Amino acid sequence: MSYFNPEQRKRKSILPLLILGSLCVSILYYAFAANQKTVPVLPENAVRPHLVHWLEENPNAWPAQDPIFNPAAVRKIYQRTDYRLLWFDNYSLSDSANDLLRQLTAASSGNPSSMVDYRYHLGYFDRTLRDTPQRLQMAAVLDVLLTDAFVSYAQDTQLDRIRPKSRPHRGITPVFREDQGFRMVALPRPPQQASNEPSGRKYFRGYDRARIIGSSPHSHPYSQDYNTDDERTPSNAANSARSFNRMRHNTHRDRSGSGPGASGSDSRIYYNQSRNNRGRDNRVRNSAAIASPVNSEGRYFEENIPYGSDAYALRNQLQKLRNLSTSGRWRPIPPGPAMTMGARHPHVGRLRDLLSLYGDYQADYRYRGADHNRFDRSLHQAVARFQKRHGLKPDGIVGRTTRKRLNLSPAARAKIVEMNIRRREALPASLGERFIQVNIPAYRLQYVENGQVKLAMNVVVGKKKHATPEITTRVSKVIFNPTWTVPRSILVNEILPKARKNPTGMENMGYRVVSGSGEYLPLTSGNLSAAGAGSYLMRQMGGEENVLGRIKFEIPNKHDVYLHDTRARTLFSLTDRGYSHGCIRLEKPRHLAEALLRTQGSWDQWRIGQLTTGEETTEVDLTRLVNIYITYWTAWVDGQGNLNFRPDIYAKDGLTDNQF
Repeated sequence: MSYFNPEQRKRKSILPLLILGSLCVSILYYAFAANQKTVPVLPENAVRPHLVHWLEENPNAWPAQDPIFNPAAVRKIYQRTDYRLLWFDNYSLSDSANDLLRQLTAASSGNPSSMVDYRYHLGYFDRTLRDTPQRLQMAAVLDVLLTDAFVSYAQDTQLDRIRPKSRPHRGITPVFREDQGFRMVALPRPPQQASNEPSGRKYFRGYDRARIIGSSPHSHPYSQDYNTDDERTPSNAANSARSFNRMRHNTHRDRSGSGPGASGSDSRIYYNQSRNNRGRDNRVRNSAAIASPVNSEGRYFEENIPYGSDAYALRNQLQKLRNLSTSGRWRPIPPGPAMTMGARHPHVGRLRDLLSLYGDYQADYRYRGADHNRFDRSLHQAVARFQKRHGLKPDGIVGRTTRKRLNLSPAARAKIVEMNIRRREALPASLGERFIQVNIPAYRLQYVENGQVKLAMNVVVGKKKHATPEITTRVSKVIFNPTWTVPRSILVNEILPKARKNPTGMENMGYRVVSGSGEYLPLTSGNLSAAGAGSYLMRQMGGEENVLGRIKFEIPNKHDVYLHDTRARTLFSLTDRGYSHGCIRLEKPRHLAEALLRTQGSWDQWRIGQLTTGEETTEVDLTRLVNIYITYWTAWVDGQGNLNFRPDIYAKDGLTDNQF
């Protein structure tokens, strides 16, 4: 029979084809299922180059918007772990990371200051942890910020109470002096009794969340800050417990809360400095039954640095910049890698020439025939000098920010100086025997007497959308333990949502609703609704939790701006310090209070410490008003004859090259 017989072909079985098709389908199914269960494995040392680059080689290359608040501690942690991820299990967060995030969220709940969330990077985590990180760089950034948040939280919960015997006593603190560098200085400290409070180890593993988010007045991490201004003694801790037993919400009055229906005793003390000083001193010392607390500012030592900052010196510098612009000698540094000590690159020679033109590479350590393209110690010193004049961290490393400031042309610098000459000439030629100057772009305050800077400190100014205004006025009053009447915009956008969510916690922090008659009311739903509608105000009582800190300086002005203390102490260590709603936060408010009040009697840090203990509000009028100038100077000449520049943080100069 022929093979091509049609009858035989019809009877051929299709079973082998069915078996083969079923086998292929099964293989595909199991392959797909296995692929679904496969977890991507993160290579052990894959992120090491990123971490080394950001933490060691070029900190200016840090890619995240949130800064690292504890760079030294974070760097040391990753050095000891060989730059490996600490909070990831492959590409997923580990259990420890999730525990830390839950604890940070609980610790920041109910706090009226958004800076707590910022310090713990909670906003960044909310934005980036919605999906599992799939890129090595994103995982590395998250890991570093989690480590930084852990260090900040450990400081806030005083983890350093568990300290070895070899650690110096906390009464020994490093103090920087221009002529001596850092020196260890012993500060007097009152004896402390043993505390029954558990150690800081509890707060990460096996933490007690109820203690953090409950109604205890010390539940908030800022209630006992690592860098706090006050350390309460046991008797003071009992007196400062925040509850309605103090009855301050029924008796406390200030100008904005007084009304026709106000009555009762007033807990505020007013000092008229024309009265007898001896009687006043007795009242102050008798009102404080406990020892003066130690604060982070230490003793006040007067500086004696020439002030400078006159228009004539600026005009001389303007002429030099014009001559440099027309000479044709100025050349910018091309884009390239970061430069630091030991580097050898053609751009190093260009850097050396540029700093010579600016006057930072001076004759006493000028290049002496060595390798022109090698970054040596003398060039490192010149870069640090340039960075200091421009408000940058003087680390001697030419990164992205330093390179941008170096490449600001002489013509652009001349325009900046011209604008600042006009700003200086708008002020009186003589600013007075005693005055305060706050320079907004420099984030700096100076107190001047007879042409000598007696006190200088870092300040925090308004962010761009809440710009601090330029003001010329006088300091009229110093208020200890001030109250804070919440501005309408902050009330609606920040305080009311938190008060509705956690009214008990906000009451423990001293917040009260103020009726039209001046009566202080609890944070009930009805009272909060009335405050939201504008019928009532909201005020925070004076004391440890107050957002204004312990001291406020009144400067009459139409913008309702003033100078005050703050609990967010870590901000003063940042280079860019524009974080407030317009007011000026002071790094050393107690020193400024002593400097202003010295002419009015026996004012010292002991007496100021007494008035900044507890919750009682005290107002002290200045018998000799002190001029204050809140200026916007992006260029000025200091007392040593150095021309200083700062970025145009509010874009008032109109030069894009001088903005962030």
